[in-house]
Amino acid sequence: MPKPTILLALDPHSAAFCAAMKRQLQEFPATQSCLIQTYTLTWDGQTFSFNSELDRFADTSFDLAQTHSKQAYVSKIRTQFSEATGELQTALIELLKTASQSKEVLAAKRQGVEISNSHQVYLMLSVSNQFAKGVVFDIVRLIRWLFSNYFVDIPYSLEALLLLPGLFSQAKTADYGAAYAFLKELDHKMTSGVVIKAAQKVAPFDNCWLMDGRIGGLRDNLPSYADALAGFLTVEPETNGLLIGVQKVRGKIPAYSSFGYGELFFAGETTINRLSAALAADIIMEQFLPKAEFTPEAIRKCLLDAKGFILSEDFSNAFLGLERNNGKPVWQDFNPRLEMRAGQAQEYRIELQRAYRQFENKELLSYKRTLENCCKQLQATLTAFLDRTINRYADATPRGLHEAARLLNILTFLYLELQTDAIGDQSQNLVTELRAAEAFLDSRLQVTIDHEATQKLLNQIVSLKLQQQQLQDALAQRKSEEQLQELQTTQKQLETAIAEYRQALNAEIEQARQIRFTAIARAREQAEAAIVVAQNHLTAIENQLETATDKLDELLTEENRFRSQYLIVYPTLVTGALFALLIITGIFSQSTLWLLLQKFWANLVTYLLWTAVTILTYLGIVWLKYSTNIRDRIQKVQKQLKRLESTVKATAVELRRNYNEQLKLEYDLYAQNLRVEALNYLIKTAKQRTETLRQTLADFSEIYNNLVAQRDQATTKFSETRLTVLTDADIDAYYQSFLSTLPTQKFTQEQVSRSQSWKISAEEFQNQLMPFARQQFEQLGNLSIGKVLKQSDLIAANTANLRLNQLYDSANLLLRIQDIDTNLNPTSQREITLWVGAKDKEQVFAFYSRFSRSLTALVAEDEQRLCILTRSLGFPAYFLSQIEYYRDCYERTQSEQIEPDENVFDLIPEEIGSGRELKLAYQTLLLAIALGLLSQHSQGDYQFKGRSLGKDREQIALALATEFTLEELYGGLQERIETFERDFTYHKLQEFGTSASDLNLHERKLLDHLLSDYNPLN
Repeated sequence: MPKPTILLALDPHSAAFCAAMKRQLQEFPATQSCLIQTYTLTWDGQTFSFNSELDRFADTSFDLAQTHSKQAYVSKIRTQFSEATGELQTALIELLKTASQSKEVLAAKRQGVEISNSHQVYLMLSVSNQFAKGVVFDIVRLIRWLFSNYFVDIPYSLEALLLLPGLFSQAKTADYGAAYAFLKELDHKMTSGVVIKAAQKVAPFDNCWLMDGRIGGLRDNLPSYADALAGFLTVEPETNGLLIGVQKVRGKIPAYSSFGYGELFFAGETTINRLSAALAADIIMEQFLPKAEFTPEAIRKCLLDAKGFILSEDFSNAFLGLERNNGKPVWQDFNPRLEMRAGQAQEYRIELQRAYRQFENKELLSYKRTLENCCKQLQATLTAFLDRTINRYADATPRGLHEAARLLNILTFLYLELQTDAIGDQSQNLVTELRAAEAFLDSRLQVTIDHEATQKLLNQIVSLKLQQQQLQDALAQRKSEEQLQELQTTQKQLETAIAEYRQALNAEIEQARQIRFTAIARAREQAEAAIVVAQNHLTAIENQLETATDKLDELLTEENRFRSQYLIVYPTLVTGALFALLIITGIFSQSTLWLLLQKFWANLVTYLLWTAVTILTYLGIVWLKYSTNIRDRIQKVQKQLKRLESTVKATAVELRRNYNEQLKLEYDLYAQNLRVEALNYLIKTAKQRTETLRQTLADFSEIYNNLVAQRDQATTKFSETRLTVLTDADIDAYYQSFLSTLPTQKFTQEQVSRSQSWKISAEEFQNQLMPFARQQFEQLGNLSIGKVLKQSDLIAANTANLRLNQLYDSANLLLRIQDIDTNLNPTSQREITLWVGAKDKEQVFAFYSRFSRSLTALVAEDEQRLCILTRSLGFPAYFLSQIEYYRDCYERTQSEQIEPDENVFDLIPEEIGSGRELKLAYQTLLLAIALGLLSQHSQGDYQFKGRSLGKDREQIALALATEFTLEELYGGLQERIETFERDFTYHKLQEFGTSASDLNLHERKLLDHLLSDYNPLN
C-alpha cells in the first residue's frame, strides 16, 4: 500500500543525490513515486530552513575536498541549531502535514487508490559531512518529539540513508576517520537511545541504510544510484519496513542494513520510438533525399528534357489557345456595314471613324478581355503542365525531387547557352522561349537585333571549354607543371569570357527592349499616318468626282439643247415654212396651188423618195455633228466618273483596312504582351516551384536530422541499475531484419508519393510519415518482458539469459559486507524479492531460483518490468568490509572534529579486530626504539641488525603487521623485548617520551598505553 514519504537531505551532496532521484522517479509509474516529497536542510551560516528546491543548494561535484574548507565545528553547528529549533519546529510541522495532504495524495485518493496512514521519513546525509553530523541527532529528536506530541495518531518510521566516503571524489583519510567517528556515535546512540521526553529514550532511527561506492563514485554514476534509491523507495513500500535485530552480535547492535536494486524492463515506447524514427529517417533518405547525378551525361539529359518541354505538343498547343476562344479565333476584322455613296465621302469617313471608335471601345476591349481570360487559362494550363512534368520526374526515381529541381533550374537559367559544349547546339528553355516571344513581332515591326557580340563570346567560351577538357584529360594521364599552369590560365580566361558574355547578353537584351519600344511607337505612328493619308485621298477623289459629275451634267444639257434645236426646232420651222408657202400660194393663186398639188400627187413617189433622202441626209449631218462635238466629250466624262467611283470605293476600302490594321496592331501588341506575360508567369512559377522543392528538400533534411536525433535520443542506456532487455544494438539488429520484409518504398506507394510530398506542408508530411512508421511496430508495445525474452527475432536466447544475469548482478548490495559472524545473526542473511508480471512469473522465477533459495516472487502490475530488490537486514557496523580501514583512518586522523569519548565503545569487537595486530606491531616498534634495539641512521632511517626498515614509523609498523618477509624480524624484536626487565622498560619508555619530539598524537596515545601497561604500580 502506498505510503506518504518524506526524504530530507542534510547536506549539499545529499541534496544533489535526492534531486537526481526525484528526476528518476518520473520513470516509475507506481503511485508511490508521486507520494515521495524531497526537501533539503539549508544553512546560510546563521539561519536554518527546509527548501524543496534541491537543485539550488545541491553540490553535484560530489567532491569532499571542496567541502573541507566550508565545514564548521560540530559544537558551533549544534549550538546554532538549538537556537533555531523554534522556527524549524513550525516549518517541520507544516512539512509533515503536507505529506498526507499534498495534491498528489488527494489526487490518488480521488482515483480510488488506498493510501496508507503510515508515514515514512528518511534522513539522507554524508557521514563525512560535519554539518550533517552536527544537526542529524537534533533533527531526529525534533521529529520524534513532534510525532509523539502532535501526530500521535500517525504511525511512522524514521530511517537514515547514510552515504559512506567511498561514494565521493577526493575522499581522504580525514573523511574516512570522520565517517568512523560518526558511525561510533550513531552506534552508541542506537544502543543507548536519544532523549525525546524527560523519561523517554528511543533509538534515533528505526533502521540505518548504508550506501557505499559499490558501482563507482556518485559523480560518474549518479543515475545508477538515483535509480537504485528510487526503486528502493517505490517497489512495494510495505515490504521495506524493517526490524532492527533485538539480539546483539558480539555486544554490537545490528542496527544497519543495506540494499541493492535492479530493474530489467522492456522500454516499449522507447523501442517503438527508436524503430519508427529509424524507419522514417530511412524512408526520407532512401525515397526523398537521394542526390541527383551531376555527371556530364546527366546534365546533357537534363538539357534535352528542358528542350523537350519547350517543343512538346502540350506546351505549343497551350500557346495556340491564347488567341482562340472556344475553338474560334478571338480576333475578327473591323468590317462595318457602310456603303460608300456618291458625294457622301465625308459622311462615310465620319461614319467609319465613329464605327472605329465604337469597335475600339467595345469589340477590341472585348477581345482584350477574352485574351485576358485566355491568358489566365494559358497560365493555368502551363502551370498544370509544369506540375505534371515535376510530378513525372519526382515519381520516376528516388532522386526525382532533386532531378525535378535541377530541371526547373535549367528551365529558368538565364544563360542557358553557357551549358552547351558545342557550337551550334541550340538549347532551349523558358528564358530562350521568352526571348523568342519578345521577338515575335520583330519582322512586322522591322526590328533587327545584332547578336554578333554575344555569339562571338559564346564561340570563345565553347572553345575554351573544349581546351579545358583536353587539358584535364591530359593531366589525368600525366601530370605536368606546364600543363597545370596552362589549365589555370584557361580557367581564368573562361571565367573572364563567361563574365563578359553575361554582361554582353544583358546589354543586348536591354538594347533589344529599347529598339522594340521605339519600333512599336513608330508602327503606331505609321498606322495613324496611313489612316490620315487614306482620308485625304478619299476627300480629293470625292472632289474630283463632283467636278466630273458637274461637267457631265453640263454636257448632257448641251446634248438636250442640241437635240431640241436640230431635231425639233429646225425641222418644225422648215415644215411650217412649206405649209405657209402653200397656204400663201393658195391665198394668192389657187390654180397654182392646185397645179402644185397635182404635180406632187403625180410624182408622189418621187417626192417622197427625195423627201426621205433629204431627211436622212439631214439626220446624217446632225449625227455627224453630234458625234464630233458632244458625244465624245460625254463618254470621256462618263469614263472618268466610273474610274473616280472605283477609286473612291478602293480608297474607302483602304481606309477601312488601315483602321483595321491599326486595331489589329493594338490587338497583336496586347496579345504579344500577354504571351510574354504568360511566359514570365511560367518562369516565375517555375522559380517558385524550384524554391518549393528546395524548401521541401530542406524540410526533409531537417526532418531527417531530427529523426536521427530522435533515434539517438531514444536510447536504452539508462543506468547500471535500470537495464533494458533490448539494447540499442538489439533494436538496430531487429530493424535491419525488419527492412527486408518492409521496403521503404511502401510509404511512397501507399501513403505519400514524391509527387504529393512537395505539395503539402512539412508538418502534414511528418504527420503522415510518423504514424505510418509507428504503425509498423505498434505490436511491440503490448509485449510483456517474458514474451520479449522468448521472441527470437527480437533477442537471441543466449542474450536473453545474459540480460537476466545482468539484472541479478545489478541488484547486488550497494555495500560490501564481510561474511563473518553470520551464524550469530541469522537476520543479516541476504533477502531477494522479485517483482514480475503474472504471465511471466513461472518462467522468471524458475530462472532466478537457481541463484538463491531465499528468493520471493511477487506479482507486479506492469508486465514490462522485472524488478529485484536485494536486502541485507540488521547487521552490526563491523560487518562493513572496510571497517578496519575506517578505524585506522580514525586513529590516524588528528582533527578537531574527531574527539575521543571514553564512553563510546569501538565499533569493532576487540576479539576480532585486525587493528589489534597493527596496534601490537606499533607498540613493539615504539618499545624497540625506546630500548635501543632499533638504531636511527643519520638520514633518519631505522635499522635492525644492519637492515634498513625506512623512515616512517607508521609504515614500518604496518609492514611488521602485514608483510611476510618481516615476520622473522618481527618475532626477533619481540623476543629481545621480552628479555628486558619491566622496570627497565618502563624507565626507557619514560625517557623516550620525554626526548622524542616528533611523535604524533596516535603514537603518544600508544606510548601512554605502554606506560600504563609497564607501570610498576599496575
